[in-house]
Amino acid sequence: MAHSNQGEALLSFLRQSQSQDTRQSLQSCEQEIEVLQNRLRTGKPDVQLYLDLNRRLVGLRRDSEAISVLEEACNRCEPSHELYYSLVFGLAEANRTEEAISVSRRAASLFPEHGYFDLIAALQLPVLYDTAADIDRYRAIFATNLKAIIAKLRQKTPAARLAAVRRYITFYLGYQGRDDRALQEEYGRFLRDVMAENYPAWCAPRKMPPIPSGGRIRIGYISAHLRQHSISKLFAGWLTQRNRQDFEVFAYHSGGVVDAVTDKVRQVSDHFVHLPRDFEGLCRRVLSDDLHILVFLDVRHSKMAMMSALRLAPVQCLAWAYPVTSGSPAIDYFLSNALMEPENGDSHYSERLVRLPGIGVYYPKPVIPRPILIKTRADFGLGEDRVVFLCCQSLFKYLPQHDDLYPRIAKRCPSAQFVFVSQHEAIRKIFKDRLGRAFAAEGLEVSNYCVFQPNLMWHDFLNLNLASDVFLDSMEWSGGVTALEAIACGLPVVTLPGSFMRGRHSYGILKQLGVTDTIASDKEDYVAIAARLGNEREWRQSLTERYARHYDRLYSDTTCVHALEDFFRAAVREQAGRGDGSN
Repeated sequence: MAHSNQGEALLSFLRQSQSQDTRQSLQSCEQEIEVLQNRLRTGKPDVQLYLDLNRRLVGLRRDSEAISVLEEACNRCEPSHELYYSLVFGLAEANRTEEAISVSRRAASLFPEHGYFDLIAALQLPVLYDTAADIDRYRAIFATNLKAIIAKLRQKTPAARLAAVRRYITFYLGYQGRDDRALQEEYGRFLRDVMAENYPAWCAPRKMPPIPSGGRIRIGYISAHLRQHSISKLFAGWLTQRNRQDFEVFAYHSGGVVDAVTDKVRQVSDHFVHLPRDFEGLCRRVLSDDLHILVFLDVRHSKMAMMSALRLAPVQCLAWAYPVTSGSPAIDYFLSNALMEPENGDSHYSERLVRLPGIGVYYPKPVIPRPILIKTRADFGLGEDRVVFLCCQSLFKYLPQHDDLYPRIAKRCPSAQFVFVSQHEAIRKIFKDRLGRAFAAEGLEVSNYCVFQPNLMWHDFLNLNLASDVFLDSMEWSGGVTALEAIACGLPVVTLPGSFMRGRHSYGILKQLGVTDTIASDKEDYVAIAARLGNEREWRQSLTERYARHYDRLYSDTTCVHALEDFFRAAVREQAGRGDGSN
């Protein structure tokens, strides 16, 4: 008992210290904001002061104020492309899509040499859609404008085209739940052409380097997210569990943030490079390492997308962190897995599809530090007498045609409470209003059933998992890491596999675990399974126990790593056999 009391006292002290640090940090930021506001009120309009004020307001998630500051700056200051770009980005992330497009068009006329305003004005997509019809409308506009903007940008200089693609990526296209191959290929060919005219030597075919007797195959892994992030969680096992005798690993971190995970990647790699703001320097470093294979862990950052259009290694692959084809002619293989890919998966990619065994990744079972996860449901605004359904995906994964799932579950499980996670105030409000219409259609009040949490620190997120009863997967773009963590916390996972790999993550995870009772066959079945889980505590408990018995099937599975290395060996042999460096 004494040890328990000491532990609780220590936890209390740590939490108080963290709270005090947070309060001091917020206080300091508030003081900086006040200083900047006073300087802007009493001095001449200053672009940099406005940008600094905007960044601090965004840091405090005062997004509406941050946008207003930029609007004021654009009215008071001499025209600045950085001001306009920041305003466009802020409006777009607040789902004020048409305003973002309008400002982009105005900026394009003010700064014709900066082609990215033309690109954004033509291809901007919403974060959230109000109706399913809006998805069709914006997708049609995107398809039409893509051809037009490519033709328009081809009239500009190569440098202007390069500047345009530096600040754009087709990120939100993949969240419409459609087959994106044709559109991604069209943009991918354009991006390849832009890179080839600016960096012709870096786009030429590369011959496979010889492997001396007793030598190792050189594999490069590159990402902007080699830190505490879902990408590192998914793919770090490819590095840690590798055959060190046969493979030499080069890790390239292009992101600005470094943390303990970055240090871990550094330790397990033979060579580690961190170049966050030097695109050309990073490309030169990759080329100088004379790799046999380069693996892009993701291309959802514009810098990574640009690099994926270059030929930096004889064989180049893309992993499934962002499971949509790159469309790049310079990416040869898409590294996916057998359990998540549908039968027709090959047709969804411009790359050659590689189906690794199982879910394709070595994922250790997350350590759940239960003694320090002491927050109660009340701390999360949840009812002790409610059945809590955790819906923790980014809100842009939730499509409007599936909003009806939640009130339908609530009607069959009246004690249901759904908890969503979102940091952005404007996005949260838009999504809640959309859900409100779905609940009203069933004669229910959304506020009686839905709770919203801000983005949480990892230990608080695990605590929220432990405070919940059921994990509800999102449609069309499934949970991956979140499902793996929910299962480790003992949460039953309800999922409905979609038509594309990105909508089948939880499905594949449950298949590998060998507990498939909660895989739905259609939306009606999804509602029925979720409601039954809500109403039958015993069934929930039995699934939790079965999960625990089968953890060894899911976590720390090295089979996929051995298969990946077999693929690497075969790819090197095949490419070496061609001799001319063509792919």
